[in-house]
Amino acid sequence: MSAAATGKENQSQPPVTMEVSSKDAEATAIKHIITMLQHPEQLDKVPQFKRRVARKKTSAEAMLKTALQSQLDGFRTALSLQKAAPAEVQEVQLLLNSSETKEVFANLGGLAMRLQEVKEESMRHSQYGAAIENLMHIYNVSESVQKTHELIQNGKLLHAHQALVDLENSRDDLLYELHKLPSQSPTDRNILKQYFADVEKLSEELGKQIWLILKRTLTSVRKEPQIIVTALRIIEREEIRDVTRDRATAGFVPPGRPKGWRKRCFEVLESAVEDRIEGNQFEERHDNKMWLVRHLEVTRQIIVDDLKTVKSACVPCFPPEYNIVNRYLHMYHNCLSRHLQSIITNELEGNEYITVLGWLTTYNGADFLGDPDLNVDTQALGPLLSKQEVQRLIEKYLGTLVANYQDWLKNALQSDVKDWHRECEPDVDSRGCYHTAGPMIVFQMVDQHLPRPERRHPRPWPIT
Repeated sequence: MSAAATGKENQSQPPVTMEVSSKDAEATAIKHIITMLQHPEQLDKVPQFKRRVARKKTSAEAMLKTALQSQLDGFRTALSLQKAAPAEVQEVQLLLNSSETKEVFANLGGLAMRLQEVKEESMRHSQYGAAIENLMHIYNVSESVQKTHELIQNGKLLHAHQALVDLENSRDDLLYELHKLPSQSPTDRNILKQYFADVEKLSEELGKQIWLILKRTLTSVRKEPQIIVTALRIIEREEIRDVTRDRATAGFVPPGRPKGWRKRCFEVLESAVEDRIEGNQFEERHDNKMWLVRHLEVTRQIIVDDLKTVKSACVPCFPPEYNIVNRYLHMYHNCLSRHLQSIITNELEGNEYITVLGWLTTYNGADFLGDPDLNVDTQALGPLLSKQEVQRLIEKYLGTLVANYQDWLKNALQSDVKDWHRECEPDVDSRGCYHTAGPMIVFQMVDQHLPRPERRHPRPWPIT
């Protein structure tokens, strides 16, 4: 609503006056009385109702008086402070400009040297405090490492991660205290890192378990979603620790930081997608002439089913900021594009060119990414193959087709010549004219090749 309209409404409403307020209060009181006195026997309770209303009125008046008094006291205090502020500011300014203050600041130059021993003692105290705080972990490193290893092996990843965090914190705190020393000793640092060497191995072991879980996301998310959630929780905790360590001061970077497990998570998911696309090719050209048709059809079915699984089962498991549906869509698109380029690089033969070209036209169709159940935006994906690559496929297909026609026509003519020079007369049609099988062979060749893309894929090829 515009400001002008609001102003007109405010002008149309009558101002609130004491008379209006009194009438509203009277109407409210009448409604209240009607509610209380709905039966004749309730008239006996009128004195009781009066006393109750009187008590409420007295209580409300007391609260209003208290609130008003508090507001007035606050105003009085603020006014008194405001009056005294200029004098206090002037007094502070005089003190700062006095000779005594300047003399104090002049003597601060050598204070750092005089407090050097205190600084060193404070640093030693900080180191002792860190050592005492982590004493249990220092003495029990081997035991803690073994316990964490067992937790990882038993699949208790959250408990294992917490134990790993405790070990890493102990190591990092001690290394940080060494880092703060003015004269750092590489020997001490190496000894400490060697003492906690198994901690980094535990981190790698835990990471391997997490990557194994994520690699099987699409096959296990429906049956065991809690395992996926556990792995993602650990990844997000490590991501927070990475950010926290990045913001640390004094230039100290703990060993193994940043781990970058979220980035690694996406790499593992994309690797799994690539394996699913490449792993469904069960035949080669020498096994079955229709190997490419079968492979592309299985690929289509897998991609559609997987994206439906992502949309229905993965969305509740993954954090919203992962935008997992869109991310999986782009991963499948990119992996499929690379896979098609790999197939084309290995040289197609004959009708395999038209198989790929026709399959490209179905990519955004209702049987593929345009499936209503997916409801994904395919406009931002771009083409699977560039226009130049598609044009090269068409040119290679046409070149192969022309060469095949030339061979077939040559063989057909040679066959007709042989038939014409046979001892017996050529075949005669119903009109008594000689004829050969050559024209029929030519028409069959044209019918078998040129109409095929139109029958299979009525839409035009994606060429502009």
